[in-house]
Amino acid sequence: MAYTLQIGAKAPEFNLKATDSRTYSISDFKRKYLVVFFTCNHCPYVIGSDEETRKTVKKFMPKGVDFVGINSNSENTYPEDSYTNMVKRMEEHKFPWVYLHDV
Repeated sequence: MAYTLQIGAKAPEFNLKATDSRTYSISDFKRKYLVVFFTCNHCPYVIGSDEETRKTVKKFMPKGVDFVGINSNSENTYPEDSYTNMVKRMEEHKFPWVYLHDV
């Protein structure tokens, strides 16, 4: 069964490495709101929505909302989703969110 949080519920603690080489936990995000979304490098639907996600982030960050994308795919299943490729994707697109690798 999938683990689901209700809107407004406290997120569970995590410690995940980001594409900026830092390890982040939930407590590193200090703003009132945090949007956590699951994303990846290989999916055409994700790739197709990247610019819409960028617009949303740029709209709400000034209003006190942090955004963090988490890639939980295995590079054994999807080589494009390796940590190295995540770093390359962030360098290429300069997305305005923290991109975490959940292995």
